[in-house]
Amino acid sequence: MTTESRTIQILDPRLEEVPEEVGVSAVLPSLEGKVVGLLENRKYHADAFLEELQSVLVQKYHAKKVIYRSKFSFSAPCAEETLDELIEECDAVIHGIAD
Repeated sequence: MTTESRTIQILDPRLEEVPEEVGVSAVLPSLEGKVVGLLENRKYHADAFLEELQSVLVQKYHAKKVIYRSKFSFSAPCAEETLDELIEECDAVIHGIAD
């Protein structure tokens, strides 16, 4: 009879004690007075998340304006016209996905 050795790996789901800090972009150090584009991918709850984010961007970070656009389908690339509009009109673009 052979004895088999097994190992069980236990993962700790708690937050890191010291979270990684990400600095502010040198290119865009603030959103104050800026135009921010939000691009939604049409997945479940993406719209709810980005609508809340839109309020935060204006109220807390003082974005001048938020332009909200949606892709036709989550599985298809974004329309070139939509991308061109966001590039032309926005200082920053956030592509939000959800499930």
